[in-house]
Amino acid sequence: MSRESSVVLRSGERMTVKIVEPPLTEYARRSPEGRLVNWLWGEIKDEVISGEMRPWLYTPYAIGEIGDELAGSIAYYTSTYNQEVGLIQFVETAEAHRSKGIASALMSVLIEKFNAEGGLALMLCTANPIAGSLYEKHGFWYTVGDGLRYLAPGADGFDDTFFAHDGAAHVRKATWADLPYASALYNHPEPAWLIKDHLTKTFRDTRYESHFVKLLRRIEDEQGACLVLENPRKRVVGLAALERENTYHEQHAAQFSFRICPSYFGQARELIDAAAAKAADMSISILQTYVGERDREQVELARGAGFSEEGRYRGRLRDGADVVDMLILTRRLSDTVRPARDSSDYYGARFPWMLERLAGRTGPRR
Repeated sequence: MSRESSVVLRSGERMTVKIVEPPLTEYARRSPEGRLVNWLWGEIKDEVISGEMRPWLYTPYAIGEIGDELAGSIAYYTSTYNQEVGLIQFVETAEAHRSKGIASALMSVLIEKFNAEGGLALMLCTANPIAGSLYEKHGFWYTVGDGLRYLAPGADGFDDTFFAHDGAAHVRKATWADLPYASALYNHPEPAWLIKDHLTKTFRDTRYESHFVKLLRRIEDEQGACLVLENPRKRVVGLAALERENTYHEQHAAQFSFRICPSYFGQARELIDAAAAKAADMSISILQTYVGERDREQVELARGAGFSEEGRYRGRLRDGADVVDMLILTRRLSDTVRPARDSSDYYGARFPWMLERLAGRTGPRR
């Protein structure tokens, strides 16, 4: 596909469409109202625009220009290592050019490009009914919460085939390249657990895209870890994450979460054990996970990996007209562990220089 084309809009104006890739510094500078191109996940906006995310994320942007004016933009995000699944995010049209068919024209160009490069499924979300109508016209339909999905020609059996067992998977550290595939894993209807990821408050009817972005940022600097289970087709079929409690007195404990597609339940213990080993390396001795009592498969997978019931919140979860107990399952990794951080690393604690002054009694006495 040519990287530049043109379309005639409803207004009769001709719009030039360019496919560009980061860095997008010049387009961000020209962006009217500070939104076009700039409107990204805040946690990684600067890295995407500057091109720093290029080793992990392939992010082609369809940019619409009328004359010298930037009129609209749409992008999709796929992994550099596998481009079967993509996320369309931050569809935006400049205020002065609304209702001219700009978003629809740009969407057509991006979908054509995605299909031509072997893509299978595109995901997006909206809370805007007008935008929803636009996406429906381009073949998107509702899958989870406010999330919609487009399936390329020939990919109608995506839900049944994409996560089918396809050889032994291996565990590795998660990277930003896993954003689209982690989203596909968590947006899939199976397993139908009420709590998909308590770390990010992702429940059965919650789409996942932005939650993965926030999670990876939160666990930086040894604050946690995220591992994926990847099959031979480079599809993420499982994910385990842990986040250290952020106080001096609780730093040896971490909240834990995992999800794995049913065809790979047999490797759940391998994934969880790898996460536990990483936790132990980080001076974490207690992992706790929160699950709905009725999700017996999830409970049994956790028990099979060494977790036991520590307690429960009665009636904590609502599922339609029903209320469900939330179980606290714990796996203890060690009885003793050295603190990873000093108390002065935490808010409100005394700094070393304060302790020195107290020990030397250099301050006023009462």
